[in-house]
Amino acid sequence: MKLIFKHPDMPPSLNGTNGLLRMHWSKRKKTKEKFQWLIKEQKFLKINGCVTVSIINYAIILMDWDNLAGRFKIVGDSLVSSNLLKDDSPKVIIDFKMKQIRVNKRDDVKLVILIEPID
Repeated sequence: MKLIFKHPDMPPSLNGTNGLLRMHWSKRKKTKEKFQWLIKEQKFLKINGCVTVSIINYAIILMDWDNLAGRFKIVGDSLVSSNLLKDDSPKVIIDFKMKQIRVNKRDDVKLVILIEPID
């Protein structure tokens, strides 16, 4: 499963003015619902077993690692709510990798999330 989010439809990070830490609960709920629909539109198949998650952030300014990991919060919850993943706990997500690549143009800004089943 490969999820690609382009600017401005990027999941919120942990900090910042629109970050999860400062977001009102009702806005967080609406944001989660938005990402559930974005994921459902892509018609992925359910993954029953364990997975590896890789996040690749293409950004003009690189983020702190904790903020980048926070971007998976809404996506992970949406995957579980959509019944595409059994759970987003370490029992299901066995490996969690992050990588950042600096880009020069706003059009190249994106977040790629790869979810690969472990056989």
